[in-house]
Amino acid sequence: MSTLDPTSSPVSADPVEFALHAWVDESIHAPGAEHSGMYVLASVVADPEGCDHPRDSLVRLVPRGRGRLHWRDEDTPLREKVTAVIAECDFASVVVVGARWANPKAQERARRHCMRRLLFELEQLGVSQVWLESRTSSLNKRDLQLVNALRSENAISAALRVDFGLPSVEPMLWVPDAIAGAVAGARKGSRAGHRQVLGSMVQEIEIAL
Repeated sequence: MSTLDPTSSPVSADPVEFALHAWVDESIHAPGAEHSGMYVLASVVADPEGCDHPRDSLVRLVPRGRGRLHWRDEDTPLREKVTAVIAECDFASVVVVGARWANPKAQERARRHCMRRLLFELEQLGVSQVWLESRTSSLNKRDLQLVNALRSENAISAALRVDFGLPSVEPMLWVPDAIAGAVAGARKGSRAGHRQVLGSMVQEIEIAL
């Protein structure tokens, strides 16, 4: 039987790999008679290895006959349940609010401004992988062109990966959808309660469009 030399250094275990991913979705509010427009780009940041329980909790809230949660389609009681689940999770959230949006035809321009700031902030937090909710092929291409331009400008590094996900298969994309909706509702003065439940988890950054 071998003996352990008490003067020797202990054998260190392999370091645990830790990563942060971010899932991103938008909430669009065109200018109207009573308020200026607002483009909200929300993210939720989490360790991808710890997302199974939040996914399961959200899936259990999906109404029968529906494939996913979508904030704009939910009634107030379900929204309360969704925000309660999110508030209990080990998440952080960065939300960029493009305020004073005057031209509803310039939606992609508003997205670019918000995306530029959001990706910068996410990389500062140590996020290595961003998942954008997939739109159409042509719009996804526009997003990737922006990402490449930001890398060329050194606004973000090549180490920050940006890909697309489908909310029909990834419940984590339901989270920024809900956060964006809660932030927009509070800013419009209609429903502040959902935003209050999320509390300091959410960092709001306002930029002028």
